[in-house]
Amino acid sequence: MRRSTVLILVLLTISLLLFLADRVAGLGVVKGALAWALGPLQRAFYAGGEQAGDFWERLWEAERLQEENKRLWAVVEQLTAEKLRCQEIEYENRELRALLGLRERYLELELLEAEVIGRNPTGWQQVLRVGWTAQERSREVREGMAVIAPAGLVGRVIQVYPNAADVLLITDIGSSVSAVVQTEGRPSGIVDGRWQEGTRLIMRYLPQGAVLHEGDWVLTSGLRLPPFEEGFPPGIPIGRILHLVRVADLHQQVELVPAVDFERLEWVSIVLGDQAP
Repeated sequence: MRRSTVLILVLLTISLLLFLADRVAGLGVVKGALAWALGPLQRAFYAGGEQAGDFWERLWEAERLQEENKRLWAVVEQLTAEKLRCQEIEYENRELRALLGLRERYLELELLEAEVIGRNPTGWQQVLRVGWTAQERSREVREGMAVIAPAGLVGRVIQVYPNAADVLLITDIGSSVSAVVQTEGRPSGIVDGRWQEGTRLIMRYLPQGAVLHEGDWVLTSGLRLPPFEEGFPPGIPIGRILHLVRVADLHQQVELVPAVDFERLEWVSIVLGDQAP
């Protein structure tokens, strides 16, 4: 900046000298000599001015492009957030439609849809907390009530709060379900949770002569087991046989894969009881 100012002052001085030279007789030779001597300096000055102008123009263009880039990134982030929100709404709608499908599948049952709002942070006990709005239920939620999902059996209510409840999953070691294998002869037994022991589900007390295969479905039988007064509705999928477990008694045992993916479970239905006639 200071250099440009100095050059301007020099050129102004030279211009003034040339102007005076035009007015003084006999100085034509001096004028020509000065013009010849200062020609390169003038050309350099003008070239430097053009370069400086190009520099500031490029700098302004870079700032404009940077601002435009920021604006476009903001638009991209907004569109990405909107896409994720739409995907979440679509997923939630699919889950709710699946729950409504349960009502059509089990017309005889009164169901209460509830959202999974918490999980046991210690991981020692297989418990979910579910919640619902006050106007959604027509009967009281009670301990022992069955909890199901579109894929199958989830567990039973073990603690009730205002508009919420804790659900003990069938994989917990404290859970037992009377069950039947969906195969010829329909052998029955008890499905126990074994998550704390490294296995998810074990079905015990199957007759030694029962013919079982990997992949056979295991369903709830509808029989009640103490200490709960509430029984699981019959015909709810519990899981599929993974493999047979050899035991040294008169019964067979099988390991099951749960029908429900509990890690991804977000909505459930609480069985409030049979539909009123």
